[in-house]
Amino acid sequence: MLFARFKAIYTHKFASAYSTPDEVKLAKREWAVALKGFQEPLLAYAVERTKEVYAWPPTISEFLKLIHTAYKAYGLLDPRTAYYEACQCRSDPLQYKWTHPAVYFAGAQTGWYKLKTEEERISWPLFEANYLKIVDRVISGERLSIPKVFMIEDKQTLDIDELIRSISKALSLAEEEIAPMFYYIHKTPGSGIRKQYRKISKEKLKVLGYTGALPE
Repeated sequence: MLFARFKAIYTHKFASAYSTPDEVKLAKREWAVALKGFQEPLLAYAVERTKEVYAWPPTISEFLKLIHTAYKAYGLLDPRTAYYEACQCRSDPLQYKWTHPAVYFAGAQTGWYKLKTEEERISWPLFEANYLKIVDRVISGERLSIPKVFMIEDKQTLDIDELIRSISKALSLAEEEIAPMFYYIHKTPGSGIRKQYRKISKEKLKVLGYTGALPE
């Protein structure tokens, strides 16, 4: 199909570039390998661009460059650039402003943990395959939407604030004097350091006159 288009566009120039059946056969094989995985709309766009850019049939390298401009025409990144963006933003993907949602979904399907931990020789082929499938959906007209992050109210923090107000009122002390007693809640739950700080706070509050329970 591609060579038929080139022959129609470049006529005798194409014939002079591939003068024998064996040359055509060999060239078709090389082009097929180079263009494997690229969707028909991208190839069609690149062919149209060859008319504007090249007076002679393009080389494989030149044609691949035009395919990358085709991605831009759809607002997409080329696969390699998309991979680098996914790797750069793999730690907090829902907080990042992605160039295109296709990058996010390809990263999600590949696995953010895998992008963090696997070598490029493993993660890149997986990402590329996922990305090309998603690009195909975008070109077909599908609109992708990245999930929104909804902040969940921290009930424990609200309970602590209420407890601080309650204790300060009971002991007739300022909240600023009581709040430092709850520094331990910022430590990892269940950790030894948290338990140690909680014990210290409990003893200090007992001296002040508070004997109630403290959150773990």
